[in-house]
Amino acid sequence: MEHEYRENLVVYGKKLLETGLVQGTYGNLSVRQDESSMLVTPSGLDYAGLQPKDMVKVNLETLVWEGSLRPTSEKGLHGEIYRVRRDVGAVIHTHSKYCAIFAAARKDVPIEDVKVQEIFGKTVKLAAYALPGTEELWTHTLEALGENNGCIMANHGMLCVGKTLKDAFANCCMLEEYCG
Repeated sequence: MEHEYRENLVVYGKKLLETGLVQGTYGNLSVRQDESSMLVTPSGLDYAGLQPKDMVKVNLETLVWEGSLRPTSEKGLHGEIYRVRRDVGAVIHTHSKYCAIFAAARKDVPIEDVKVQEIFGKTVKLAAYALPGTEELWTHTLEALGENNGCIMANHGMLCVGKTLKDAFANCCMLEEYCG
């Protein structure tokens, strides 16, 4: 199963590039591997060249990782989401164009479309600003996310979750399209 998760992270990393949801090395993806670990994208590697072996296994409690590649600097945020939200199997964080406008404007995203409300509720909340990779960012993002499937991160981007990477990716696409 671990190899399948690694392959899916590569596939969806490339889909994020193809759809314009990320550029270069910006953004990150993860999947819950089991109750004690997750697989995350490595720090600083372009999604276009990612391979399954590049994915980094991280302990959810200690954030200690295996291997020579460093995990995304947002590993703590991903880990905290998995610890708090047992229903989440995948997390995607992007710096996509239209969601970034809401992030820069520091605005919630009001959702009027009933179909989109089924995924995100009536509002996609804005997480208060904090420096990337900090516990303060985790706290603000988890507060904004709540039980929802997505949130906007002030001056930073967006974050979506799902039971699977396919679900989280679909949620990212839907939120970006809605914000456009």
